Amino acid sequence: MRCSSHSSCSPPSNDSMRTFLRIAHGLLATLSVAILGSPMAWAQEAASPPPGEGSQIPPTDWGLQIWTLVAFVVLLVLLSKFAFKPIAQALDRRGETIKKSIEEARQLGERVRKEVVDKANAEASAGVQRAQEEIQRQKEKGIQEMKDTVAALSVQIASRVIEKELDDASHHQLVESLIKDLGKVRRD
Repeated sequence: MRCSSHSSCSPPSNDSMRTFLRIAHGLLATLSVAILGSPMAWAQEAASPPPGEGSQIPPTDWGLQIWTLVAFVVLLVLLSKFAFKPIAQALDRRGETIKKSIEEARQLGERVRKEVVDKANAEASAGVQRAQEEIQRQKEKGIQEMKDTVAALSVQIASRVIEKELDDASHHQLVESLIKDLGKVRRD
């Protein structure tokens, strides 16, 4: 590509390059079939018996072959000018659509993964909260059972003491110890 000083040069776009390469590949494949097919047809013609003696291959008509080749080349040029570009563009659009779909699916997967992680974290937090509440209930239940046990023991001790005769000093000491014990129970 030559660039003049007055015009700017830009490399061909990626899409036009792809289209050109597809057309070139098609032309090369067609020409290679035509070039390789002719010697094989000549070899078969030379090896076959003359027409009318059991040959199933019609005689070679060079005029027909040339006009067939010209019609094929004209058709190929017309297709390359009018059909190959739209087909290539449609394929490119489809490729972009697929890329977008893949990206959307990846984003959706990421969102779903985040939601699952958030839900699992919320469930774990709720489980920890329930466990802490259960521990608190069990603690309160244990404290209440201890208070009930202390009260029952106090009643037993009081009944035994009452059974004995108390002098003033023992009575005073008993009252003082019960007051101290009740003060401890109320603080807990």
